[in-house]
Amino acid sequence: MAHRQRFYVAQLLYEVTIRTLGGHFWLRPDPACRAIIDGVFGKALALYTAVRLYAFDAQSNHLHYLCSADHDPDQLPLFIDYVHGNIARQLNDLRDREGVFWSRRGSVIAVLDGDAQIDRLRYILAQGPTSNLVASPRDWPGACSTPALLGDMTIPAVYRSLDARRRNARRPEPHSDAELAHDVAITLTPLPIWADLTPAALRAKHAALVAEIEAEHAGAAVLGAGRVIAEDPDATPLNKLEPSPAPACHAFCVRVRARFLAAYATFRDHYKRASERLRKLASADTDEIAAAITASYPPGALVRPRWYIPAPTDLAATWLRGLDDADLALA
Repeated sequence: MAHRQRFYVAQLLYEVTIRTLGGHFWLRPDPACRAIIDGVFGKALALYTAVRLYAFDAQSNHLHYLCSADHDPDQLPLFIDYVHGNIARQLNDLRDREGVFWSRRGSVIAVLDGDAQIDRLRYILAQGPTSNLVASPRDWPGACSTPALLGDMTIPAVYRSLDARRRNARRPEPHSDAELAHDVAITLTPLPIWADLTPAALRAKHAALVAEIEAEHAGAAVLGAGRVIAEDPDATPLNKLEPSPAPACHAFCVRVRARFLAAYATFRDHYKRASERLRKLASADTDEIAAAITASYPPGALVRPRWYIPAPTDLAATWLRGLDDADLALA
């Protein structure tokens, strides 16, 4: 099955989801796994400075996070690939395994309006309680942004390069583990809809979401954090669900959704036509291929790794313009 063409635009919020191969519990929330995931996110943010991270949650067999890029959308796919690739490599090493880690390419879904932003944040916070693993988002022992969202928006994180550790192990006098550690503390960004709130008001918004989730799941029987940590990483869920097709976007307003889908359909059609033209130039020289890519592909397209077609800086807001009473009535 062909992958959906990704549409990367500045300041547009995206929800990213990726699952382990076969649903294995390789992301089991033991302390070593949590440290690796926090460290990889911290290192990725240090490398790709235009990217903003709003929230994340790693369950035992899947990962969710919300991100965007301020001014360089071409950094988003690099950030996503870095996060997924490095988590896979480091956890393969931790679990003493080799081979494919993720089941398939992650889904990247646009989050369009303010209500959808809040809804997706709530969805991420509720992962543990929804699966009856813990009673509250506060109780999840794995890598997640909940403590930071309820605190000062920062997460201590340390990154240790797997390559550096392997090279160090071959040294006659290896460096200590502390010498290989790099401080990559994470600073989360408030959701755009809450960007103007004071820190206290922002914490109150996050705490209210957590309280709603706790109330919704009050009294449910849960597995408990200790049992979750003790799970066999190579185990798989007893009731495996087939992944459902990912939506093209998240939006509460019907007309906002329609405008975005129309913009995406135009982008997708132009992208496919450009790809057909590019295939016909397979034997052309590099300069001719470069010219064809620049001239043919639509703004917002990542044609090849590190080959992004810039979009106008205000493009992200086009489907939100003209929001009126009719939009709100249909929301």
